[in-house]
Amino acid sequence: MTEKEIKRRKLSRKARERRRRRRKRIVLAEKIAVAVFLVGGLGGGTVLLWNFMPDIKIAKRLQAAGEYVETKAYEDAIASCEEALEIDSQSVKAYRAMAGVYLTQEDRESAEQVLYRGWETTQDEGLLQEYCVHLLNDVVADVNAQSCTMETLEKCVRAIETDQANADGYKLLGVCYGYLFSEDAAPVFCAGEGCCFDRYLALMKRLLAVYEASPSEELKREILRYAVPANSLLELEVRHLADYRELLGQVATFDQEKKTADLAACLEKASWVQDLFAEAFEIFQSGDFMPIKEFMQSEAYIGVRDQFIEGTMEYWEGETYIPVSREKMKLMQENGHWKFAFCDFEDVPETAGVINVWGAKQEDDGVQRLCISYEPASEEGAYYPHTIYEFVYLYSNVKIGGAYVPQMNYRFETRVATPEGTSSQLIGDWGGEHQWTTEY
Repeated sequence: MTEKEIKRRKLSRKARERRRRRRKRIVLAEKIAVAVFLVGGLGGGTVLLWNFMPDIKIAKRLQAAGEYVETKAYEDAIASCEEALEIDSQSVKAYRAMAGVYLTQEDRESAEQVLYRGWETTQDEGLLQEYCVHLLNDVVADVNAQSCTMETLEKCVRAIETDQANADGYKLLGVCYGYLFSEDAAPVFCAGEGCCFDRYLALMKRLLAVYEASPSEELKREILRYAVPANSLLELEVRHLADYRELLGQVATFDQEKKTADLAACLEKASWVQDLFAEAFEIFQSGDFMPIKEFMQSEAYIGVRDQFIEGTMEYWEGETYIPVSREKMKLMQENGHWKFAFCDFEDVPETAGVINVWGAKQEDDGVQRLCISYEPASEEGAYYPHTIYEFVYLYSNVKIGGAYVPQMNYRFETRVATPEGTSSQLIGDWGGEHQWTTEY
């Protein structure tokens, strides 16, 4: 029982006293009726009277509920309906009457709860239909008011779960999609503190459960549409990457047209990138940067760099400095083909840190440079001072014995930006025997 229902059942002393007096009158009237019948009737009639007594009691409670509504004593009206249900929990009329009281108060949610409770108890198809009609009317009202939200979608899903043969439910599911995933709508997957992906995922799993129990072409069409939106841009928190991939895998089991295939491949590549750079994030966050040399020379990292330089990188979009973050990513779609990019420091100022891959062609005496940089989290949430650590493996001059000798070496530069300007510290031949430092 919800707190809301508990409060409604706490009647005032005055209201309880009115009910007590009313019950006494009802009991007295019933006793008189029985006595009269026993005096003037036959034994078989006595049995007939007792068989109808519960219906009489229920009718009187519901009549009293109607009188309470007329005087706006709604708590008493609800209590009278509950008394009727205590007499007979299968009374469809009592459930309808109680729902009507709530509707009079414009409490649609409670009315729907009562109708659903009545259907669960009685299995009366009429209560079921009323419940679904109320849910779908709520959906229509939200759509007409241009305030379609995840709550609206949830009501639509609830109606479909309850009555899988309700064609209107599937139609309104499509209407909700048009509002929630329009290009002008607020982001559904990611909207700062209002991220709705968890709710989206839960509703999609409920629709999949309905489809598994009762497959239909109408529901399959809507599930595919919600799973692979037609938007040109979606934002997704990286922490939801695995869940989204799992969802697409479930939908793919009945996706004969392979509508999920390209997006699934795109997300798989994004997961691969996250796994690849997990080691680099650990290095940077440890504060001991020396192991980044080995990471930069790894076959996987060099492969990433070369694919960007050659323009053969699939699904992952970026130019020159390509960000990798563990907070948020963008999904871009054009003509059914999906690409992704991770958000940079400007997109997510509260990030825990961003790695940047150097993906431009730049050779020194025929040797292609290797470069990676890292922007750590802001101090106390402020952009300034903003630090960038940059690591470059290149063919350049190293001062040896007073003379400059060209050779492969690492450079480590720390740049700190403030509102007043930027200062840098550069370490040449970083980690080598001829290491040198300069500041500017």
